[in-house]
Amino acid sequence: MRKNERIISDFSSSLLELLESDIPLKTCLEVLSSGTGVNERTKRLASELLEKLSEGYTFSASLASSSVHVPEKFITLISASEAGGSITSALRFITEHSERKKAAESRIKTVSIYPAVVVLIALAGSFVLLYFQSEFMMSIPAEDIYSGIFTAVCVLLSGIAAVALYVKKSMTENSLYPVFFALGFLSDAGFDFASSLEIAIMYSADDKEVSRSLVGVQKMLTEGASLGDAFKSFKIFPKDISARISLADIHGNTGSVCRSIADSIERKDTQRRNVCMQLIEPLLIICTGLYILILAETIVLPFMTSYGGL
Repeated sequence: MRKNERIISDFSSSLLELLESDIPLKTCLEVLSSGTGVNERTKRLASELLEKLSEGYTFSASLASSSVHVPEKFITLISASEAGGSITSALRFITEHSERKKAAESRIKTVSIYPAVVVLIALAGSFVLLYFQSEFMMSIPAEDIYSGIFTAVCVLLSGIAAVALYVKKSMTENSLYPVFFALGFLSDAGFDFASSLEIAIMYSADDKEVSRSLVGVQKMLTEGASLGDAFKSFKIFPKDISARISLADIHGNTGSVCRSIADSIERKDTQRRNVCMQLIEPLLIICTGLYILILAETIVLPFMTSYGGL
């Protein structure tokens, strides 16, 4: 998560907690700007916003003109929520979305520790062999020792890289989840579908294909196409999702259906992550086994054979 997004996430979480206790916005900002247990960045931002509000700025305009470079997607979301009479729904969305993003990043970092440890141990073993190579010089040519170690390390690193790519792909959130999470959450919060779609486009900006498809959906809707036909026109949206959107458009429950789609995507993501977690250890054992096997065949066994013949 980018630094500015992290600042807004922390600030939104702290402000939301106070607002949900029915404390007026200005009082909440006063509490955050002077309270204990709040990080310095949140205090500084709260002080800036409090000053801007006293000058007559709206909350969204205050954020836009603050010293923190607030991403446009946050400004648009808060502005739309503010126009509806409350910024609570926007802050709740920002907090939930940010927490999920943090959790995803944390999962990837945690899972990456195991491969890193395996690599370090294996490389340490290779350095030990190189350090004591003089013990093998009597029976094994130096070029064979270097070649064996180099081959073993290359095989190990290639295997670890392949496992890392598999882990990254499996642990990363499906790019369609934030789209339908946003559409469902914002529709349930009282946003009209056009506004919800506009915000969903901003939150999908990291995936160009998804973003382009949503812009295409938006364009078709402005031209008079039905919601179902608009989603069906883009292959990135699976047929079952397009069909559910079509039914939702007919029955007028788009928000709840989008939320249901997001939940089903999340369940599939969870299943994929669980499979990945179960496979990491055996895959690394195979990589390490190949590494040890190559070292054994090229260095250890020739040395033992030669030593036994002396």
